[in-house]
Amino acid sequence: MRILVVDDEAVALSSVRRLLKRKGFSDVDICDSGKEAISRIRSKDYDVALIDLLMPGIDGLQVIEAAKPYAPTTEFIMLTAVEDATVAFKALHLGAYDYLVKPVDNDRLLLSIERAYERKGLLACIGQGKPEDSGFEVPDAFSNMITQYPPMKGLLSYAEIMARSGTPILITGESGTGKELIARGIHHSGLNPKGPFVAVNMASVPETLFESQFFGHTRGAFTGAEKDMAGYFEQANGGTLFLDEIGELSMNLQAKLLRVLEEKTVVRIGDSRGISISVRIVSATNQNLDKACQEGKFRLDLLYRLKSAHIHLPPLRERGKDILLLASHFLKQACIRHNKQISGFSAEALNLLSLEPFPGNVRELNQWVEQAALLSNSDLIQPQNLNPKAANQPAGFVRTLCSLKENDEIHTAFVLAHTGGNRRQAAHILGVSVRQIQRKLIQMKENPRLKPLISEFL
Repeated sequence: MRILVVDDEAVALSSVRRLLKRKGFSDVDICDSGKEAISRIRSKDYDVALIDLLMPGIDGLQVIEAAKPYAPTTEFIMLTAVEDATVAFKALHLGAYDYLVKPVDNDRLLLSIERAYERKGLLACIGQGKPEDSGFEVPDAFSNMITQYPPMKGLLSYAEIMARSGTPILITGESGTGKELIARGIHHSGLNPKGPFVAVNMASVPETLFESQFFGHTRGAFTGAEKDMAGYFEQANGGTLFLDEIGELSMNLQAKLLRVLEEKTVVRIGDSRGISISVRIVSATNQNLDKACQEGKFRLDLLYRLKSAHIHLPPLRERGKDILLLASHFLKQACIRHNKQISGFSAEALNLLSLEPFPGNVRELNQWVEQAALLSNSDLIQPQNLNPKAANQPAGFVRTLCSLKENDEIHTAFVLAHTGGNRRQAAHILGVSVRQIQRKLIQMKENPRLKPLISEFL
């Protein structure tokens, strides 16, 4: 691994280089100015660059901004003596892999370098794959994730690599994209797959009961505490604690959670003895935590503790043929549960599924198919089984969508049909304004061929 260390302080340079040499990194260059750093990065292929933020002349941010376009495969780690959320976000936006505040714990620094190098390798593998074939197979631990979408298969391979590291992982994505399934796969791919997996919905934990539920309590610690109880951290000891909807945690509780993550010790309510814990933390949210940090709603130091690795799941609407693949899988499961004999979907039903935006993602698709299996009285799922409103559409509606599915106005009519004519809901699904929906309806009204599709919405 080729590493460049940039700092205007000679003591810091020599200290970091000694540490890296001691840990087996033999190819380590150093320089003491931003100008020299830019020149070196442009002329030599470094794997990782450690850049100090505050330097005279050209600072660390300017180094990344000037050098990153010439070294897209180099992973940058920003080091600074000043903890500033705005600067951190700017560094990450410019392409930095991590942002560490001095004095940096040696283990934390080495871990960041290793993770940055792993990411570089994974991105290189993805970049060499053909568009139609990511080159990845779905790992066994993630076999519950049904996909043929190359970027998703690449994400699962990345998740398997990160799982073996034992570091905290943050999973983001819209509701219903399968974040808990990923978390369970990480657990089974990790260092302690036979240990417990404890999943906690953070939004459902009352603030007054947080310490009791997470840290535990002793008998008699408070009214109603009739016996000793182990908290979630103790229950997950030797395994994985999955913190779902972590973005819902209040600032007060974030501080308490951070303390345990830093100290790796919990104290039960009513006890004075600390209990050491060894727990893998995987968290998930459908919120933008970077933005929440900027707005002062989420602690930046906690985000760094949770986000040693980050996995963002794409929405179902971006996964192409996965929609039909998943629909077929869910139909087989539904037929077994309800003792139904259904061989598949009609062409019209498949067309309807392929065009539906599914704001609820995989979870919503599963509900659609479950309902369709219950409603179906034939060996094929029909459009009206998936969506009763489809039975009332003008003749040939679904077939017209099939041949013109890229037509923006037809798509608008389709979404309006699914929302029962609710313009506000349709606008939300399509990502446009209500005014734009109204303009499209006016345009379609003037088209004799399209007018029948929207007559009930006018």
